[in-house]
Amino acid sequence: MARSTRFFLGALLLAALALRLGYLWEHSASPFFYAPIVDAQTFLKQAQTLASGPFWGGDEPYWQPPFYIYLLGFVYWLLPASYFVGIRLVHVGLGVLSCLLVYALARHAFGEQVGRIAGVMAALCGSLLYFEGELLAVPVEVFLNLLLLYSLLLAWRRNRGRDWVLAGLIAGLTALTRPNILLFIAAFCAWALWHRRIPACRSLLFFIVPIALVISPVTYRNWTIEPDLVFISSNAGVNFYIGNNADYERTVSLRPGMQWEAMIAEPAHSGHETAAARSAFFLGKALDYITAQPLDYLGLLCKKGFLFWSGPETKRNQDIYYARQHSRLLSLLLWDWYVSIPFGLIGPLSLLGLGLSMRGEWTPPIALLRLYALVYTASVVLFFPAARYRMPVVPVLIAFAAVAAFQLYLGVRRRAYIRTTLLAVPLGGLLILCNLAEAAPTTEDAQLYFDLGEVHLRKRDYARSARYSHRALELAPEYNYARHNLAVAYFHQERYGESEREALHTLAENPRRGDTRVLLGRVYLATNKPQQAAAHLRHALERDPESGMAHYYYGRLLYRQGHYAASATHLQQALPWQPQDFWLHYELGRALQQAGQTEAALSQYQQALSVERRPEALVAIGALHLIAGHTAKARTQFLQALELVPDNPEAHVNLALIELENGDHAAAIDRLRQVLARGPSPHAQRLLDEAHRRLESP
Repeated sequence: MARSTRFFLGALLLAALALRLGYLWEHSASPFFYAPIVDAQTFLKQAQTLASGPFWGGDEPYWQPPFYIYLLGFVYWLLPASYFVGIRLVHVGLGVLSCLLVYALARHAFGEQVGRIAGVMAALCGSLLYFEGELLAVPVEVFLNLLLLYSLLLAWRRNRGRDWVLAGLIAGLTALTRPNILLFIAAFCAWALWHRRIPACRSLLFFIVPIALVISPVTYRNWTIEPDLVFISSNAGVNFYIGNNADYERTVSLRPGMQWEAMIAEPAHSGHETAAARSAFFLGKALDYITAQPLDYLGLLCKKGFLFWSGPETKRNQDIYYARQHSRLLSLLLWDWYVSIPFGLIGPLSLLGLGLSMRGEWTPPIALLRLYALVYTASVVLFFPAARYRMPVVPVLIAFAAVAAFQLYLGVRRRAYIRTTLLAVPLGGLLILCNLAEAAPTTEDAQLYFDLGEVHLRKRDYARSARYSHRALELAPEYNYARHNLAVAYFHQERYGESEREALHTLAENPRRGDTRVLLGRVYLATNKPQQAAAHLRHALERDPESGMAHYYYGRLLYRQGHYAASATHLQQALPWQPQDFWLHYELGRALQQAGQTEAALSQYQQALSVERRPEALVAIGALHLIAGHTAKARTQFLQALELVPDNPEAHVNLALIELENGDHAAAIDRLRQVLARGPSPHAQRLLDEAHRRLESP
């Protein structure tokens, strides 16, 4: 390798790393950095389950391709206290390696100069930076796809069995991250057989068998859960339907809420119970539309093709351009103003580069990149185009964009004005065509405001949550999820009347919402209306007998009403909902204690203490020891409680009781007076009166 090449690679690596670390540092100020939403939140929850449970986890076939979930779960297991930063650092590393792979592929296909241009363009690509900062599979997809292309290029050149096996293993992992790659794999195999430059059958066998071996454990796991076959994930059918139906504009823009739930519930209402059957149901609906309205479908394909090549970054769940508000670096590398940067420039250049590459023979490596670009683009358009889904093809398009840029540079440098004009005119037309569409304005996005309200709700910033949720409702009055969140925010602000009003409105729109009924139960508990609270909580349990939240609050209501055994039953049923919640274990312990189950109560108090060392549990354990006559053990627990909270009144009163029983009346009186000096305590006052009576009696 030449010295200049080594220097360039070092500079590219450092520049790509510096840009990504800089963006990561700025992005940490975003409200979504530590509070992922929609798919990112789903990935994280599944990863947390895997990190703390069985390796194959879950009781349904995979809904989404599982490889990224397992990667996220590994990072969560390895770095439980800093996984939000840890997974993004993994993304940064993969992003840097992807830039180097773009350089390598473009260099092998088009030469050193084009490779360098492509590497720099990849390093500066703002959309790549953005997705490397999100808890989504995109950086892994990009890296694995590029690595697959590079491994195929090497296998084709060397034609050694181990190279084809390695390419197959990478292809299998790529399919477990985004199954779109299977269409390219099929096209590549067909092209290799047609090309006949190598002993294709033997080599392709070495390639295909490892793919099957990598995918088969996932298929087997899905099959052991449900008898119908799900090869990788069961979301293919609904995704295909979303992008292929007569009401495309509505389905593709569905946000989390009532309409999405209604659509997802359609197969179950039609009697399709298994994941494979539900996927097949949606696939059938899409195919019915295609066969019934072929001309309309052809027009839809053209529309989706246009949207794929349009410059603006079309959101799937989250508006990409919002991230610019928290990063000056991203503001420079990602924007939508006349020409959308980066894809509004990359797209036209890559189309020109693809056209220029057609002059060559269909042999690797140019043909390999060309085949991938065309087939992967088709795989996205077959479903529905969004920035997130077209990202795996963007690095390869960058290589072709670098070809066009280099040819334009050569034309200007050599003063070949006719050739330059012949390149510039179609490029100008493509620039206009690809930048005709405009991104939706961020400031008027109801889902963005809902997401902000959701995030601030999780952060317990209830005033901001209410403000954002209210704004979402101003933009979309039917946004049921935003209304529920507004009711929750009002509840935590103790604005119970407003919370009740919004919750009732939410239920009027969507009577199936169990969480809103639980919220109403909490509102009525807080406003001392036990009958209304009980009615809503029982209704929630009738709809969902497994609702841990409903069991928890109903158990608390029953405890308040003195039904301790029933309270304990419901609180026990709530444990799977929040197994690591201190207060759930503590309140279950109180209910069991009042129901006369002392040993079970002690066990729950100890469980609460293992979750969080709080004085309430220590005092409760001490009280049980005191009742059992184990004074020394009780005293130890009360003193430990005072180490945590020196002025804990319950611990002081119980210690005073021990002192009084031991005949140390003066110490008990002094301790009780200190308790009463800090605030009224009927128990302390009664005990103080008893201490004075004993002290004064002969």
